[in-house]
This record gives sequence, structure tokens and C-alpha cells, in this order.
Amino acid sequence: MRFSRVLFVLIMSALLFSCSNEQKDDIRDMGEEMRKQKDELQSEINEAIEEIDAKLEELKEELAEASEDSKESIQEEIDELNGNKSKLEEKLDELGDATEEGWEDFEDGVDEIMDDIGDELE
Repeated sequence: MRFSRVLFVLIMSALLFSCSNEQKDDIRDMGEEMRKQKDELQSEINEAIEEIDAKLEELKEELAEASEDSKESIQEEIDELNGNKSKLEEKLDELGDATEEGWEDFEDGVDEIMDDIGDELE
């Protein structure tokens, strides 16, 4: 991740030196907008992880008090939430490397996981 950030800075620097002032402003604006989008998505992912953790605590309490017949379905729900939590944590790790070109696909992947989680948290 550090290498990609250094590479990004070097590319942006090269672009800034070879562009007009108006083009430089456009490039800076694009970089700032991308940073803003990443920050917003990072907050959304962190919030979803917190909600999952809270739901997992509830389910673990239910599991401890559940009848044998109910334990299997509760455990399946716990396993599914843990799987989606892991996927979100992976996306959080990948967020810093997401590029403007691949941003839409990255967001779509996160949205898909969030939709699955939304269904599980209801």
C-alpha cells in the first residue's frame, strides 16, 4: 500500500509539472474528490463493522440460551456475519489502493456486501 501511495504522488507530481495551471487545478480537484469519497466509504465500512459486532454479541447471547433445535440456525447466522465482516475488512484494507479508474467496481463490491449485511441485520 505504501508503494502505491508513493507511486501515486510521483505520478501526480509529474502531471502537475507538465500541465497548465487550469489543468493542475482540475487534477488537484480530482484528487481531493477521490480522497473525500474514500473517507466517506471508510466511515461507512467502519460503521457497518460496528453494527456487525453488536449483532454478533446479541447472537452469541442468544446462542448461549437457545435450545438445541435453535442453535444450528443461530450459529449459521453468526458464521455468515463473520464471513461478511471479513469481506468488509478486506475491502477496508484495499481502500487505500483503489484507483479512480477502478473506483466504481470497488464501490459496487462494497455495496454488494453491505446489501447482504443489511439483510442479515434486519
